[in-house]
Amino acid sequence: MDLSKLSTGDKVIGVSAIVYLIAMFLPWYGLSNTGAGSPSNTGWSYFLGGIIPLILIVLVVARIAVVKYSPSTELPEIPIPWSQATLIAAVVAAVIVILRLLIRSSVGVLGLNFDLDRKYGLFIATLAAIGVAVGAYMKYQTNEDDAVAGPGTSPPTPF
Repeated sequence: MDLSKLSTGDKVIGVSAIVYLIAMFLPWYGLSNTGAGSPSNTGWSYFLGGIIPLILIVLVVARIAVVKYSPSTELPEIPIPWSQATLIAAVVAAVIVILRLLIRSSVGVLGLNFDLDRKYGLFIATLAAIGVAVGAYMKYQTNEDDAVAGPGTSPPTPF
């Protein structure tokens, strides 16, 4: 794999995506002051707040890999430029994780409700998701994807 083909934005997205995947296995919420073996929830415990952003981040990385390492592959035409769609997916993933950070989590056991404290994995995941969005914004600002677009793509025609 030739990493020299990757721009700075691509590298920021790649590193941030790997960090986000690792953060999915770290504790996001848990009970505090209950000892070393305290129960906690990882990113896999939250479908909307953890898994959906992961899917969006994987799609962003997959698109970059296809464009950079398989230039003969034609992506389907969509109503907006691919660089804009990539930016939107990355920002949506970051917003969802930020909302997960802002929303409190609680668990009910035998009629008792316990508020769970935010753990370090959630903070790392939030920073990683923001990193993916920043990398996508860097790519969008340089318009590098529009210059590398495969054959068959043409600018939209005015009415």
